[in-house]
Amino acid sequence: MKKKLLSILVLITFILNGCSAEDVPLLNEAKVVERMTSGNWKITKMIYQTVTKTADYNGVLFDFGSIDVQLSNTGTLPVAGGWGVNDEGFEGSPELVFNMALTSVEPRFINISESWDIVESTSTKLRLQRENLESGDTDYLTFEKVN
Repeated sequence: MKKKLLSILVLITFILNGCSAEDVPLLNEAKVVERMTSGNWKITKMIYQTVTKTADYNGVLFDFGSIDVQLSNTGTLPVAGGWGVNDEGFEGSPELVFNMALTSVEPRFINISESWDIVESTSTKLRLQRENLESGDTDYLTFEKVN
């Protein structure tokens, strides 16, 4: 009887461990695109080479169209560009990447025109990070939806 009970417990453990939350991707490209194309967004956190640069983006609004991104309130010429989301992971192990390329030559826009790893995506927030190849540090970028 003990042997049978132990076998059942081992089987249940394998089943529960086989269905962990890590095995079920919570994000996919379509979901991130759907969220980002809904409304305007602003940068609420930007850390570049360990320096907080968030204030550089005060008042700048991002409108992520289905193919392009338009910025308003930049204080300079209009800025446009493209963006997209790609899954660069392996089967069963998604690794979503947010790619953005803006037309401005201003350093504040060049610094975010990169490929970023998606850390979190909700209907109101997109948290990104990337390894800065120049400094070896991790850069952070967070967009939040404007209400």
